[in-house]
Amino acid sequence: MGYRKIGPLSGYKVIEISDYPVGCILGMLLADQGADVFKIQPACRYPVVGSPEFSVWNRGKTLIRLDDFCSDPLSIFNDHVRNSDIFIENTNPCNQIPFPKTYNELKDMFPKLICVSLPGFPKNHEFQHIPPDEYLVSAASGIYALNPSGELPIEGEGPSFHELYYSSSFAAITAAPAIIAAMLHRNIVGTGQQITVPVHDAMYQGMGTALVRHSGRNHGKQIGHPILKRFYQCKDKKWVNINFDSLRFLEPFLKFTGHSDWIDFFKDLDVSKINKDIEKHWFTKIDELWKTRTADDWEEQLSELGIPCTKCRTIDEWLMLSHPLEAGIVINVDDPIYGPMKQPGLLVSNLEHKIPAIASKQVE
Repeated sequence: MGYRKIGPLSGYKVIEISDYPVGCILGMLLADQGADVFKIQPACRYPVVGSPEFSVWNRGKTLIRLDDFCSDPLSIFNDHVRNSDIFIENTNPCNQIPFPKTYNELKDMFPKLICVSLPGFPKNHEFQHIPPDEYLVSAASGIYALNPSGELPIEGEGPSFHELYYSSSFAAITAAPAIIAAMLHRNIVGTGQQITVPVHDAMYQGMGTALVRHSGRNHGKQIGHPILKRFYQCKDKKWVNINFDSLRFLEPFLKFTGHSDWIDFFKDLDVSKINKDIEKHWFTKIDELWKTRTADDWEEQLSELGIPCTKCRTIDEWLMLSHPLEAGIVINVDDPIYGPMKQPGLLVSNLEHKIPAIASKQVE
């Protein structure tokens, strides 16, 4: 492949059969840490070859392309698994594939193999037949909130979707340390094992404290203060997020903006006496205050005061910040289809381990 892989997993071989993002992302994480990942890619599977997702999630892998006329795919599979350490399986449970999928099916021939299955839902779940598709699992696990963030959605509108792969990413991140633990276990006892991480179940970890803090709430608003909001639109029509969790931040903000006379009102504020008229009055005054400066100005000046405020950036703006580029969190890859493109880089700090900026290679 034209470079020497360096990393904690250097020398380990991974076989991956993934039709969905979660398996592709897991294979990418292992490849980023130095593993040699061989992806067996049946024809016409997702993600589509040539798509941006395919270029990112399969970078640094060797692609073993099987066409529809391959006469003996099982032999190809066995040849590659024979000297492998890890086998990742992430396919539609309703589809028949010509390969064994679990450790129980493979242990007689390959007793040291670590098998990783990433189904959408666990066995015996009512949705166990549903594939590990990002949008299906996300819809089932509470990620998509009703629009707007209130007690009732706008009439005629449904859930608010997004393009971030929360479910797939959390499941891949959950599976990765489990693989390392299984490898340590194999070094002691000499045998592999089965690891199963349902994408749906991984989201219970992904939701974190939201399961506790928001479980009894009948709306999705960010509750912080009866008058002070979390998001404000600025002079340039951009938005900022501001955290006024106490007078510790509010007081220096009001002094900076020339409104020290407002401090006593907020110090003596009796929440029980806030009515719609008072709320509207203050909402209007504070909204107008934020429109006196641009979002960049607010971010810079409040940062100097130690007030937690940040501009709400687009993804393009976020990727072009100097920090991710200089730290290698965002890397430039010369993709054979898209040419120069930006991709997520290595998030683990290790000066001796750098992701090579190269795409995958094909093996027919």
